[in-house]
Amino acid sequence: AALASGGSEAGPQSQMASRMCQSKLWNSSDYRDYLSSITDYRHATDVKGYLNLIGEGNDAIRAKVMGADASDADKTKRSRRFDRTFYRTCVSEGLRNICYKFVLPPFRAGIKLEDNLSSATGFVYSKELPGDDSSPHKWVPPTVPSSPQDFASELVGSGELVLLSATMGQSEADIADHPEFKDPLRGCRYVAAMELAYEPRIRRHLRSIYRNNCTVSTRPTAKGRTNIDAFHEYHGLHLIRQKPVKEHFPMDEQESERRKMGCTAEKMKEVDEEAKKQEHDSCIQYLRILKAERSGDIRVNVHLPMIGADSVDKAWFEQDDAYWNKRENQDFTCLLSEIEKVYFPPDGDTDEWNAERRKIIRLALTQFILPQFEVEIRRDLREAAVKKGTEEAAEALRKMAMEGPLRPNYMITENRFLVPTGDLKIVGFCLATEKKEASYFSAVTERGELCDHLAVPGGTRVDDDKMREKVVNFLMVNRPAAVVVGTGGGVEIRMVARKIGEIIAIATERWNNRHLQRDDEDDEDYEARVESYRQMYSGGKENEDEDDDEDEEEEEEEEEQEA
Repeated sequence: AALASGGSEAGPQSQMASRMCQSKLWNSSDYRDYLSSITDYRHATDVKGYLNLIGEGNDAIRAKVMGADASDADKTKRSRRFDRTFYRTCVSEGLRNICYKFVLPPFRAGIKLEDNLSSATGFVYSKELPGDDSSPHKWVPPTVPSSPQDFASELVGSGELVLLSATMGQSEADIADHPEFKDPLRGCRYVAAMELAYEPRIRRHLRSIYRNNCTVSTRPTAKGRTNIDAFHEYHGLHLIRQKPVKEHFPMDEQESERRKMGCTAEKMKEVDEEAKKQEHDSCIQYLRILKAERSGDIRVNVHLPMIGADSVDKAWFEQDDAYWNKRENQDFTCLLSEIEKVYFPPDGDTDEWNAERRKIIRLALTQFILPQFEVEIRRDLREAAVKKGTEEAAEALRKMAMEGPLRPNYMITENRFLVPTGDLKIVGFCLATEKKEASYFSAVTERGELCDHLAVPGGTRVDDDKMREKVVNFLMVNRPAAVVVGTGGGVEIRMVARKIGEIIAIATERWNNRHLQRDDEDDEDYEARVESYRQMYSGGKENEDEDDDEDEEEEEEEEEQEA
């Protein structure tokens, strides 16, 4: 790495101010306004992460300038993240001040990117920040008249930039394969890339672009190739290629408006229903993918569209892990092009300096932004899938809980989940605990509403001749799917239940034989009996099934009105 010396002539405060570059990294009023405008927790987390990163660099500068005898309080604040050790070292040696001599400060790049993507007119170079004497040239990346090699050589020659052990621990072959290890500007690019990758506005808008272009792919493992066939549980989940991630989440407002443009109200409703169905099916599918991944049958990759997945000798699902894990194989042009618009000088620069800036952007994307976005999207996919799966399981449990225990005999051979029992007419009998009180038969509709009742006076037995006939008529009028007898009467209720069972058998036989002409009946008597049955039990209708048909028609009309 290339590390810059601080210079011994300047005082400690001057050295710290020069290396911290406060005006290059944040504007307090601007970030205060930005925080008051955001509503997503991720955006607030991005601001916190950026300020923590800058704070770690400033603490490293303070410890370096003030000497090794830093206070214990400063030592306890030091980050324990090893991935930032190189960053802290570079910043403490003044490389932050050097890198912003040829690149645009990250918070200004974020503002330009936000205006380009959210404003109809794009970014305007006359934009002013609160509390800042902004001028158009501050929004333009600084240019250096000399080449990057001459620029670095001049700094090294003056002692401001020195080469330290950047190649320690590296073999000669590695150094030959990676000449950037000896590049004096490597540390400057690292600092600029890391601070660019953590800038809140940069992350906010690149995250949106990433989610719109990100895809999910699955491929079978060695175990999966052996186990998964056309009849396997995971068949169809092991060869998913670049399925858009946005299908797993609600449709964003812009996409919804684009699809509904020029559509009728009915068509708009179809668009919304189709989007909800797609989201639901994708989330349930991802739950199954997680299950297959946990079993070791498939591997799951979240990535931008891959480059060169279909090689001459291998199919896309036969590519090894090294290919899928290498982020340079992803087509992140959608992200690269947007940053280049704000990070490159609008009037152009030499190819060498543009190459340096492009290295910074690619480093920020491949080393910091893409890995973190992949972790975020995996977590979001899991949370969305678990939420949808929980809702579906809760709905299935609700249906099972709301379904009565009775299963009619004619439905016993059917699958309960494919052919649910549905709502049934029920007659209940409640036996009075006191002999002077009346007992009651109560009939309820399919919706649980009381539609009829029959009182059995106190002291009257259910199987008396007159009472039995009333009960039979009551059952034939209401024709319940079951008769429920309460068990609050002890031993007596068991005896009554057996008597009611006998009455039910009489009523069932009489109802089933209502159209059969008895041997002792002539035609006139038979027709008179059928007519009396029709008037008494069918409300004067020619066909008893007309009641059921009318009920179904009424339910359909109510559903249409609700819709």
